[in-house]
Amino acid sequence: MKTKHRYFWANIKLVCTIVPIVLVMIIIYFILVRREILSLSKEKLILESNYYVEEISAWAESVLNEATIYKEMIERLGLENEDTYELMYTSVDSHEAYPFGLYMGDDQGNYFDASGWEPGEDFVVTERDWYKEGLQHDRFAFGEPYVDAMTGSTCVSISSRLKTGPAVTVLSADVYLDYASQLAKEITSGQVEHAFFVTNGSRLILADSDASMIGMTLSAESESMLYQNVSRLFDEEKTGQHDIIGDESVYFVNINAIPDTDWYFVTCLNRNEVLKDLWGIEFPMLLIAVIASVLLFILTSLFSKEMSSIRTKARMDPLTKLLNREGFEELVRMALTERPGQGLLMIMDMDNFKLINDQLGHPVGDQVLRKFSSVLENYFNRNKDIVGRLGGDEFAVFVGRDISTKETEGMLKKFLSIVHQNFDSEYPDQKLSASIGVGLAANNDTYELLYQNADKALYDAKWNGKDRFQIK
Repeated sequence: MKTKHRYFWANIKLVCTIVPIVLVMIIIYFILVRREILSLSKEKLILESNYYVEEISAWAESVLNEATIYKEMIERLGLENEDTYELMYTSVDSHEAYPFGLYMGDDQGNYFDASGWEPGEDFVVTERDWYKEGLQHDRFAFGEPYVDAMTGSTCVSISSRLKTGPAVTVLSADVYLDYASQLAKEITSGQVEHAFFVTNGSRLILADSDASMIGMTLSAESESMLYQNVSRLFDEEKTGQHDIIGDESVYFVNINAIPDTDWYFVTCLNRNEVLKDLWGIEFPMLLIAVIASVLLFILTSLFSKEMSSIRTKARMDPLTKLLNREGFEELVRMALTERPGQGLLMIMDMDNFKLINDQLGHPVGDQVLRKFSSVLENYFNRNKDIVGRLGGDEFAVFVGRDISTKETEGMLKKFLSIVHQNFDSEYPDQKLSASIGVGLAANNDTYELLYQNADKALYDAKWNGKDRFQIK
C-alpha cells in the first residue's frame, strides 16, 4: 500500500513539474504561432497582389494589342480608302474595355468616330488631351485617366500617331476600367479588407473595392486614416509592403506598380482580421494543453511499444519503405558484431537515373526508385539479407552469410540481368542499369572499412563503363 502511495505521489510531482513547463512552452508557442501567422499572411498578401497585378497587366496588354491590330490595318489601307472606315465600325463592341470603338482626328480639323458620335462646332481636335498624348507615341499607350461625365465610370484614352499623311492623324479609344473594379472586389472577398488602383501622378483612384471611392483623389486629407497614410507612402515614393496605422488597427499594405502604366495596385490587410480567430481559441487551448500534458504522461507510460514503433519508422525510408542510411548501418553493425568476418556489403547506383528525372519528371523518378527497391527486396530475400536505401539512387545490400566469390559473381550477374528485364522495355531511351561495388567482410574488421572498400569498388565499376560489378 505504501509503495502504491509513493508511486502515486511520484506521479503527482512529475505532473506538477511537467505542467508548468508545458504551459510556458504553450505560451511561447502561441507567440511564435502569432508571428508565423502574421508572416504567412504577409507573404500571402504579396502573392495575391502580384497575381492581380499580372491579371490587370495581361488585360492592359490585350487592350493595346487589339487596338494595335486596327492601327496597322488602317495604316496599310490608308485614310483615302473607304474600307478603312468600314474597318473602324467593326471596332465598336469588339473589346469590352472600349465598347464605343475607335475614333481619330487630325491637325486639319477632321474627325471620325466609329460609334457615330458627332462633336459640336466648338470641338477642336488638336486641343483634345487624347490628340496631344497621341502625338508623343508611335505605338498605343495609356493616357491620363479621368471620370466619364456621362457614365460616372473612370476611363482612360489610349492613343497613337498614325503613319499616314499628309495630315498628322491620331487614332484613339476610350478604355473603361470596369475590369479593374472587378479585380479589386474579387481580392477583397477573402481576408484583404481594401484594394484599389490609383495613378501615381494625379492620385486619381481608378477602381476600388469600395465603389464610393472611385474617382476620388488619394491624399493626406482623405477622411480615412488608412488612405491618408497610404498617400504618405506615395509621397515618400515607397512601394512594396509596409505596416501602417489605419482606422481600426495596424494594416499590412502592399503597393505594386502596374508595368507600362502610371498605375499602382494597393492592397490592405487588417492585422486584427488575421488574428481574430486565434484569439478566440487561445484560452481553451491552454486548458486543453494542461489536460493533454497529463494524458501525455499516462499514455507514455502505457504505450511504450508505440514509442518503439515510432523509432522503427524513423529508421525507414518513406519513399521505398526500405531501411534508411541510419537504420541500415545500425543493423549491419549488429550483424558484423554477431558474425565477425562473415558476409559481404554491396553498394549500388542506378546508372542514368538522372535522365529519368530530367526527361520524365520526378514523379516518374519516384516510381522507378520504388520499383528498383521492390526488385532488390524480392531478389535479396534470405533471412540474413539486409536491404536499404542510402539516399537518391544509391542503395545497399548486406548478405550476412558465408558466400564464395564464384557464387557472388553468379548472383550479381543474374541480378544485373533482372534489372534489365524490369526496366529496358519500359524506359528504353534512358538505358537504366546498375553499377555495384562489393566489399567482403572477411577482409575488413569494421563497418567503416567495409563501406570504404565497397564504395571504392563502386567507383571502379562506374569508371569501367557502368552496368557491372566490382569486388574488393
